[in-house]
Amino acid sequence: MKRFLTITFLLLTILPAFAQRPKVGVVLCGGGAKGAAHVGVLKVLEENNIPIDYIVGTSMGSIIGGLYAIGYSAAELDSLIMAQDWNFVMSDRIPRSSRSFQRKRTQDEYTLRIPFGAGDYSRLSASMQRRPEETSFLSNIPLAMVDGQNIYNLFTKLSVGYQDSLDFSLMPIPFACVAVDVIGKKEVVFKSGHFVDAIRSSMAIPGYFSPVRIGDMVLIDGGALNNYPVDVAREMGADIIIGVKLGELDNKEPVIENIGDLALEVMDLYMDTKLAHAIEDTDILITPSTKGFNTLSFDTQSLRTLIDNGEAAARNKMEELQKLNDSLSRSEQMFIGPKKAPEHYRKAIRLDRDSITLGIVSYNGLKPKDVHLLLDRSPLKPGARISGQDLEREVTRFYNTAAFQSVTYLLRGQTDPYDLELNFVAGRPSEMGLGFRFDSEEVAAILLGVDINANTLYGSKFSAKAKLAYNMQAEFKYSYAFPSLAQVGVGYGVRSSNLNILNKGMVSNMGFTNHAVTAAFSTSNVRDIDIKMGARFDYYMYRRLLSEGELFPNYDMDLDRNKFLSAFIQAEVDRRDQKYYPTSGFDLNAKFNYYLNKPFGSDFTNFSAIQAHFSGVVPFGDRVAFILSLDNRTLIGKEVPLIYGNFMGGFVAGRYLDHQIPFLGFTHTHLFKNVLAIATLDTRARIFDNHYVYASASYAQDFVKIKEAFQDTPVIGVRLGYSYNSVIGPLSADVIWSNYAHAVGAYVSIGYTF
Repeated sequence: MKRFLTITFLLLTILPAFAQRPKVGVVLCGGGAKGAAHVGVLKVLEENNIPIDYIVGTSMGSIIGGLYAIGYSAAELDSLIMAQDWNFVMSDRIPRSSRSFQRKRTQDEYTLRIPFGAGDYSRLSASMQRRPEETSFLSNIPLAMVDGQNIYNLFTKLSVGYQDSLDFSLMPIPFACVAVDVIGKKEVVFKSGHFVDAIRSSMAIPGYFSPVRIGDMVLIDGGALNNYPVDVAREMGADIIIGVKLGELDNKEPVIENIGDLALEVMDLYMDTKLAHAIEDTDILITPSTKGFNTLSFDTQSLRTLIDNGEAAARNKMEELQKLNDSLSRSEQMFIGPKKAPEHYRKAIRLDRDSITLGIVSYNGLKPKDVHLLLDRSPLKPGARISGQDLEREVTRFYNTAAFQSVTYLLRGQTDPYDLELNFVAGRPSEMGLGFRFDSEEVAAILLGVDINANTLYGSKFSAKAKLAYNMQAEFKYSYAFPSLAQVGVGYGVRSSNLNILNKGMVSNMGFTNHAVTAAFSTSNVRDIDIKMGARFDYYMYRRLLSEGELFPNYDMDLDRNKFLSAFIQAEVDRRDQKYYPTSGFDLNAKFNYYLNKPFGSDFTNFSAIQAHFSGVVPFGDRVAFILSLDNRTLIGKEVPLIYGNFMGGFVAGRYLDHQIPFLGFTHTHLFKNVLAIATLDTRARIFDNHYVYASASYAQDFVKIKEAFQDTPVIGVRLGYSYNSVIGPLSADVIWSNYAHAVGAYVSIGYTF
């Protein structure tokens, strides 16, 4: 403040004929989610009509400062921050509803997935110089947890009109941001260039966000060398510095709760001296409280509190801000000469609420065949009028193919029409998967899988999967995907099951090994639906059947009939937003099998099986959901073999047999008549962020003929439970009861189902 008074005195008394208003620079430091406090500070500066001549930022400060510089008001930034799904923005994932059916299935089973194979693994945009492809093993290891696909496209969506190579001094407020080149071991100050790349580079927290490559530079978060860049604002011409330093200056115990916190604290080790000098060089220092928050506190309540804290901290400096405003007003009145404002670019277009017209549409990173497959059917054509939602939908569709590590875009130009540039970065074509599960029914199970060329648009694909558990399974598939979104394939599977069957109060045990060969035609890379048709050969090797024949009067007990050929057609639809804790959507599965007694000379008559499942979610507010499930399996024919009987029970569908139907009232598998129908109503409430309680009731009826329906006592099951949505899958504990087993039971599980 002393420096400001000295400058003002000179301007007002010594040089009145040449007086110009002192230039004000605002400096915003980094801090991840804590940087939301900057918005509250900007609100107060606006209220007090403090002119901002320069704005400089690092990391989150570069995001807030950059958007403010291209025309966003503090109120608009407030609404933008509060409206974002930050769990999505701070990740590379896409909404489950936008994934292909096959990707949904894979991602719902594996705890850990490791991509591998040749590809371009750096986060690049069209403005960046690409390096030669690396093929070493280490080049397959990601440089960070998040590549930055979603946050890059968010910046692009909000900065239409500022995506050419620009002079940042011509923005509505001249702007600069800071990054660090780890190759040159130097600070990089962006005062021109590509705006989106500049702020993406400035906030590339090491270990969390991938670095950005521009030319020969590998850029990371500017906080590594200059988290509070007062010196940059001075170099731009700022006479007065209003600085926002997050957190109390006497805070000696930083909160370290995640990788972002750790990275920022490590970077602080190298810049304490520079930070102290920058604070000393600040005329008005504002220090919003961030106590209790960390770098990734992006939940709604935390962001709201941080913005309010920024506003409160700025109001604590109200006396100094008012003195500054008064002095600036007096110096403005003393200004002699023309007051022509410098020419600036116009305010950025917000594609999240506005529409634009497309000019030239170009692309990078696609093979000619890929262009035909992806872009010919796209509505992104020259002359098209599109919204941000239209563009996001198409980019998501491209990214959803899993063939690309990132799909980003730029909109060139400063007036309508805007030239669209799509940038595709090839991803790793193959991946390995690891799943783990524990439950009180099967104890422990491990899932291992490898998919070769699974993430390619077309061509040959191979997969192998093995479940290591009490009931072991293995599956091998080869398929060829056509550009027409159809594929053909063959597969071999083997499973070993020990099936405990409860019937008429007695427990029987059947052990067998099943070998199955399948040939099918199916869909490929379709979002919500999977249709499959083909033929299957099954061979059963029975180890034992410890039971009396009269316990199963509805089924054929001849175990010599162990070879079966069937034709099938199956359709599955999955539109749930989540598999394990859905809040909207539905899933549907319908399958028809026709079993032939030839060509194996078996003397059984042909029979068929129809099986269908439906589950729909009805939300009630944002914490409660009602889930209705309906299941039916109908066997048509005489002397249906026991192995194809209607088995119901347990919590996991298909654990012992492909056609086994779960039932929430008991853990043993039970055998029922030829027609089996089940209805389940599940009521689930989210009591905290990741904690759920639920109550379920199931009703089942079985019969042989329709006229016998509802004559027998129905099977009723109930469940009360608690579940926690952890990073390794659901952790659940249930208490169950049914009038069929006549016993109270318990079920505990950890991990995804497979």
